[in-house]
Amino acid sequence: MILRSYRLTDWMSRLCAVTHWWKRNNIMFMEDWYMSHKLTRLSLISLSLLAGLSANIQAHAASVGCNQNCIDYLRENVQASPLTAASIATLGNATLQSQFMSYLNTSISARNSDKAALAAERNNLANIPAPRSSDEGHDLDTMPLNKPASYYQSAQALNIARDILSFQIPSGGWGKNMPHTGVERAKGQSYTIDNLDPSESGRWRYVGTIDNGSTTTELRYLAKVQATRAEGADTTRIRAGIVRGLKYLLAAQYPNGGWPRVYPLAGGYNDAITINDDAMLRVVMLLNEIGNGSNSDFAFLDSRTRNSIAQSAAKGVTWLLDNQVSIGGTLTVWGQQHDVLTQEPTAARAFEMASLTSGESAKIVEFLMTLPNPNAAVRRSVYAAADFFTATRITGQSWSNGKLSSSPNGVLWARYYDLASYTPAASRVEKRAQTLFGDFPKTHDSSAYGLVFGSIASVSTERLTGYAQYVSSPQRVLTTFAVWSKSNARP
Repeated sequence: MILRSYRLTDWMSRLCAVTHWWKRNNIMFMEDWYMSHKLTRLSLISLSLLAGLSANIQAHAASVGCNQNCIDYLRENVQASPLTAASIATLGNATLQSQFMSYLNTSISARNSDKAALAAERNNLANIPAPRSSDEGHDLDTMPLNKPASYYQSAQALNIARDILSFQIPSGGWGKNMPHTGVERAKGQSYTIDNLDPSESGRWRYVGTIDNGSTTTELRYLAKVQATRAEGADTTRIRAGIVRGLKYLLAAQYPNGGWPRVYPLAGGYNDAITINDDAMLRVVMLLNEIGNGSNSDFAFLDSRTRNSIAQSAAKGVTWLLDNQVSIGGTLTVWGQQHDVLTQEPTAARAFEMASLTSGESAKIVEFLMTLPNPNAAVRRSVYAAADFFTATRITGQSWSNGKLSSSPNGVLWARYYDLASYTPAASRVEKRAQTLFGDFPKTHDSSAYGLVFGSIASVSTERLTGYAQYVSSPQRVLTTFAVWSKSNARP
């Protein structure tokens, strides 16, 4: 048994971090940290050493709040709440209570069934196959959606389709970031890639998700492959997989119309209605295309299925319109995540706070402007968002490699804005809406969940270079809006 050699301070920081992880169950960024350090492999000798040091650890533990590099520090970030029976009981509407309890119980049953299916495959296996490596390609690149018909007719495309079907989870969705190489899943192999493998982490992580284009991309790819092929065993199998995947998306939709990041539910911020990375929007767009018949790749679906899909898409659009954030009576944009029950913006990872988000909101508005014959609610939403983007536009600046720099033609928006106030009539852009920036606590000697700043002055280099703190996508909205508004009056 090998005992790794660490400095005393390293051991103490790791013990503090592990303790913090257990207190903050279901928090994905800590889980990723935990996995990367393989702390479960500590020897008994190591654990004994740590136990002996525990009396001295408390003196070295970081305190809450910001303790170093705290320029423009505003507050601690607060964790999102999962959907539970207890939280559902707080709803004042008995009908909603019943609907959400039914949803929660169905989710728990589906999760248990998914786990049981993998366990049954692994029963009596001498060796469990290694999970697919994330090094085998970027997941979306392995499922191209912009190729000519000849590609989707090829043996390569068919092999990838078979691969996709083999990794479909029993509940109907797909795991996160899975590259599809054309090699089918082996019996007992994880539904997820190596760094999300449930058998290694001891957790059931992203097994069924709409995050990062998962599930919606698989469905679009499968539909393209079957649409270019003659009737036969392969098309029958592919179509059956598509129907299962679509039923998964319908089952994952909350009673109020939103979608969680992960389904069956995984707890933590994954239960929030997820706007981040266009997760919910990708689902709404796909279902809308199928429901209105504009995507011919899904023409094989019967009218009853298409009608159910159209109703789900409409419910999703209604949720977006109903939950555009209003500050002081003025509509703005959307949060990156919204609490499933209160439907107010909520936090996600340590550096993702409850806020208004510009990038993902821009994509929503672009979608709304594609809807034919927009009613007053759609037009009101689009005009309000355009007003917000106009008011918060930062000119003469560009963002690259974690730095702001002068740029005569530059146009930017902060990724996050505060929910507390919005003053569009203020003479200076920085007074109209408070910009927000999040960071991990360790950089600031803090034991908080996460920290929120009003500028990038104290944000760690890792978060400045590893996260889109500023975006330019709202400019596309304003450009499109200039044309759209000529034929769609403000209500």
